[in-house]
Formats: sequence, structure tokens, C-alpha cells
Amino acid sequence: MNKIDKYIASSVLWAFLIVVLVLLGLDFALTFIEQIKKVNDHYTVASLLQVILFRLPGKFAEYVPIASLIGTLMGLGTLAATSELTVMRAAGMPIWRIGFAACQPILLVSLIGLGVSEFVSPVSEQKANLIEKFRNQKSGEFSLTGGVWLKADNRLIYIDAADNTGKLYGIEIFAPQDQQLESIKKAATATYVKDSLWQLNQVSETVFYPDRIDIQKAKTQDWHMSIKPEHLYLASQDPETLSLSQSISYQGYLSEQNLDASQYELEFWITMLRPIAAMALVLVALSSVFGPLRSSTMGGRIFSGVLIGLAFQNALNLFGRMSVAVDFPPVIGVSIPIAICLCAGIVLMKRRG
Repeated sequence: MNKIDKYIASSVLWAFLIVVLVLLGLDFALTFIEQIKKVNDHYTVASLLQVILFRLPGKFAEYVPIASLIGTLMGLGTLAATSELTVMRAAGMPIWRIGFAACQPILLVSLIGLGVSEFVSPVSEQKANLIEKFRNQKSGEFSLTGGVWLKADNRLIYIDAADNTGKLYGIEIFAPQDQQLESIKKAATATYVKDSLWQLNQVSETVFYPDRIDIQKAKTQDWHMSIKPEHLYLASQDPETLSLSQSISYQGYLSEQNLDASQYELEFWITMLRPIAAMALVLVALSSVFGPLRSSTMGGRIFSGVLIGLAFQNALNLFGRMSVAVDFPPVIGVSIPIAICLCAGIVLMKRRG
């Protein structure tokens, strides 16, 4: 049985690799066509190609569930078309054993995808973002441009830009008090010192009193702020580009500041549950191969896999976004379509075998 298990696993694995390469190739081509209009003197075609290539690891991790579904349909479908599955069943091999052999490579690539999401794609995504943000600049000085708003220690903070050393540029600090603005502090730059201490440079502070407005200026001033440089970086990134550990760290910071972290929780659970989602879709594929798609052509299987994958992805987005909108735990919203696929796959597999 070990040789048969390896044969089934290798068939599914090769089909998965072909599918994921096709998906990545299509994504590369479509993104290149869409983004080519952004090319200019500072953002060349070579820079665009770098951006797309740096984002491929994240795309790979994202495509793992759908590629698992279509790969299983193709791999086992090929065995069914050559009557090899029929021979295995006639030799007394149960469906669950075939399914177990097919799930092994999918579980492996799902865990690899999870590792890519944690260690590879956040770094490569950061590099892609840096290249994109440099496209309108003549020098690669800034790592964060376009400005970002933060809330810390009951203060609203706007940061115009930050360089790779953690130095901040164009800082504005708004201090509200009882629904009124108490003061506005502006600084040309800020440098991180240690712990929660920053140093503001070229400071101008406007203080609002009931009967007057005072403006104070200073060359340097200490600034105590709970935001650390790493939180600043995380605030400038999209939630789906963060690693699991980064997402947990930033969720903790947002909770400390009494800010909404549901979007980060949603993306965390989407990434975390991808291996389970892949296994659920494999069960659906197995029940289809032994059922309605047993005598279907390869094109029919691929088309069916694409439809099921799109339906699953849309359901995942729908329930996930709804959970955020109605203030429901995102983990439940993400789990609903996965649980439906798992239950459907198990029920259908029992009927087949």
C-alpha cells in the first residue's frame, strides 16, 4: 500500500504545482498589464517587475487553498480517466485511504504556505512597498510616505514620512480635552531614543486657552509616546501583508489604545486557517471525483474546480467582512465557509464509500 499511497500523493502534488504555477503566471501577467501605466523616469519597467516578483510569495500563500482544490481534481481525475482509481477500488482500497494519501501533500504545501506567510511574504511585501513609494522620488530616502494617522496616549498623531532608521518627518500632535482641542504640537523631525522616549526637533506648539492662544517654539523637546518604531512600521502596512506574529503584536497595541483591531483579526484568521481551508476543499474535490465528476473531462474538472474555488473565496470574503461590519468575532465569520465545506465533504465521502 505504501507504493500506491506515494503514487497517489505524487499525482496530486504534481497537479498542485502545475496549477499554482499557472495561477501565479496569470497573476503576474495581469498585474503587469494593469500596472504598466505607472511606469515613469523614476519607476522603470525593471522596478515594476521587482514589485510583482516580491509579491509572488504572498500570492502563493493566498492561492494554496484554491490550487489544492483544482490540483486534487486534476491529479485524481487523471487517475480516474485511466481507470487506475477503479483498479484500486476493485483491489479493496477504501475511499478514505485514497483520500488520506491525497491529503498528505496538500497538508505539506499548506504548512509551507503558512511558513511563507510568516517569514517570507512580509519581508518581500515591505520591499515591494518601498519600491512603489519611491517611484515619485529621486532618492530612496523614505520608507513611509503619504502620511499615516495614529492614536496613542489619548493623542491624535499625524506623521508625514519616516526613513529606514526610524526617524520621523513632519509630525503633528493633536491633544483633545473634553471634546475640545487643547493644543497642537508640530515638529520637523523626531528621533527615537529609548523605551517610550522620542526627541522632537524644531518644535512649534500652539496652546488654546479660553481667552487666548499661545505659541511656543523650541529647538528640541522630549516626547513620551507609547508607539515604538515597529508599531509605526506595522501601522503603515496593510493588514493582509503582516505576518501572524506582527498581526498579534499590533492587535495588542490597538487594544491597549482602545482602537478597533477587527480588520487585523480578520486577516490573521484568514491566514491562520488556510491549511484547514485547503483540507476542506480537498474533501470536496475527493467527493466530486468519486461522484459527479468521475467520468468528466479534464476541462470539465478544472472548470468545476474554478467555480467551487470562486464560490468558496466569495463566501470567505462575505462572511469575514460581515463579521467585521456587525461586530462579530472574525474567527467565526472565517470559520463558517470552511465548516460548510468540511461538513459537505465528509457527508459526500460517506455516501460514496
